[in-house]
Formats: sequence, C-alpha cells, structure tokens
Amino acid sequence: MLLTMLLAVCFAAAPALAQDESSSASSDDSSGSGSGFSLPLEYGPKIGLTSSGFYQGFMGDRDHTGSVTGVAIGGFATYSLLDFLDVSAELLYMQQGGTRVELKESVVDGSNIAITGNVKLHNVEFPVLLRAGLPTPIMGIRPQLVIGPSIGFNVAAVQSQDITYFVGDVAIDDERTGRNQFSRTASGSENVRSEYRSMQYGLNIGLGAEIPTGSNTFLFDVRYRYGINPINNGFDPNDLLRDATDLRSNSFIFSVGLTL
Repeated sequence: MLLTMLLAVCFAAAPALAQDESSSASSDDSSGSGSGFSLPLEYGPKIGLTSSGFYQGFMGDRDHTGSVTGVAIGGFATYSLLDFLDVSAELLYMQQGGTRVELKESVVDGSNIAITGNVKLHNVEFPVLLRAGLPTPIMGIRPQLVIGPSIGFNVAAVQSQDITYFVGDVAIDDERTGRNQFSRTASGSENVRSEYRSMQYGLNIGLGAEIPTGSNTFLFDVRYRYGINPINNGFDPNDLLRDATDLRSNSFIFSVGLTL
C-alpha cells in the first residue's frame, strides 16, 4: 500500500508534464531553432538496493553493530540548470537500519540479557541533489558527481531479534563450584517504532552516470548517505553497553532510474 501511494505521488504529474513537452516541442519547431533541443525537465521511476548500519560517527565507531540490506523504490525529477549541472528531487520508500547487540540487566532479578536485534527502518525519503557532470559525454556515458541533503520520515520500525537470558553469574556450567548455571535463547520480532525518531536527516555524496538509450536515459547512482542526527530515542539506564546508545543510520545506496 505504501509503495503504491509513493509511486502515485511521483507520477501524478506525468500527464501535465507530457502536455508541456508537446507544447514546448511545437513552439520550438515553429521557431525553427531547435533541431537538437531537449527539455530541461526529465522524470521517471527509480529502484535500488541499500546497505545500512548503525554508527556513532561518519564511518568509524561502529561498536556492537552490523549491517542490513534493504530496497529503495520511487521516482525522480531532474531539471537541467546548465550543460554540466542538474538538480534532481527524489521521493523514495527506503529501508534502512542495522544490527545491534545490546547487553541489559534484568530489572526483575539482576541477571544479564543479551539481545541481538536486526532492525529495519521503513522510511519515506526525500533527497534534493546537485548532479555535476561533463558537458560532453565520453563514449556515450556522462559521469557525474552527486551531492545533496535528504529528509527522511520513519513510518515503521521492526526488530527481529535473538534474546539470550543468562541464569547465574556465568553463561555455562561451572564444574569447579558445581553450580547449575546456564543460558536460554528465544527468537522473535517486535514493533520498535517508538524507539526511533520520526525525522531523520542525511547528507548524500556519490557518483552517477547517464547513459542515453534512444529516447530514454538510464541513470545509475552509487552514493553514501550520512545520518546527520541521532535516530534513537532516549537513554536506557539498564543498557550495559552505553557507548552504543547514540546511533546514526548510514547507508550505501545503489540505484538505477529511467527517464520516461
């Protein structure tokens, strides 16, 4: 349902744009000055993959975390400012997140609890990007430098997790003392939307390429999204790994778009 709504918003203006294209083309033909003229506005669908992780900084300080893979799907519109400079806006459904290892202390009996959580954030992402490239393509390919901010709105967060309860002082039987000490592990998933902030701001930088194919153009992007603000809510006093409590979600995004 969410993907359908996003795509509907992205392409709702398609008929109007098509009408503008026809009008502009007719005007250009009547003036007799634009056999090579192309519209400065292009739009189309975009799809891609993401690889995200929880960080405390730009790339380092990644204690107790791992990465998750997700998808990105939506649409884009690109406006040509100069021969070598475009500005584009995208509206995407994008999955981000990361894997967290949390060590907590039970508020019931003081025993240790280890939680390995695979968190997937379901976000609506709105990047605005500058695309600086060469005025003349090289062998039909126009490489680009892509940079710009983005705003994300979190609509859902789901954590798939393994929870290990340590009963006693250690997690294994102690043959020297004869104490029956052991651990138990359970798996499950839960809605953790309340643990993450709604607004998530990012800065994107990467490389792109435009490859014309007849009347359409493929757009390829590889970019890194740095999470500007911490995305997790609050502070858990029972968290024993307190150096991993202030998290940002950083992502590599691999995408391809097609102009219509």
